[in-house]
Amino acid sequence: MTTSQEYHVAAAILQRADGTVLLLQRSSERPTDPDKWCFVTGYVESGEAPREAAIRELAEEVGIEGLEPARSGELVTVSRGEETLYIHPFLFRVPDDPQLQIDREHQRYI
Repeated sequence: MTTSQEYHVAAAILQRADGTVLLLQRSSERPTDPDKWCFVTGYVESGEAPREAAIRELAEEVGIEGLEPARSGELVTVSRGEETLYIHPFLFRVPDDPQLQIDREHQRYI
């Protein structure tokens, strides 16, 4: 018998004023999905609302603070082997050339 692990993940989608979205490339040293392109994401911590997690992850991963989501999307469920991820997407609007300070988990952005 296998046990499934369930995780809630907040995804912050950063949309520039010109309509394009910002993507981060995961570090090649990350054990999970190295070198893959992604949005700003992170696990929702115990007692934390997904919206709060998205705002926290923006500060931690790209150095953006004090930004509120423009809207939230529908919950997305992804099954990966024995894991089930519940992804809570949030759209944040940023200037065309936001000043980012990416963390060590990522190596670049576009």
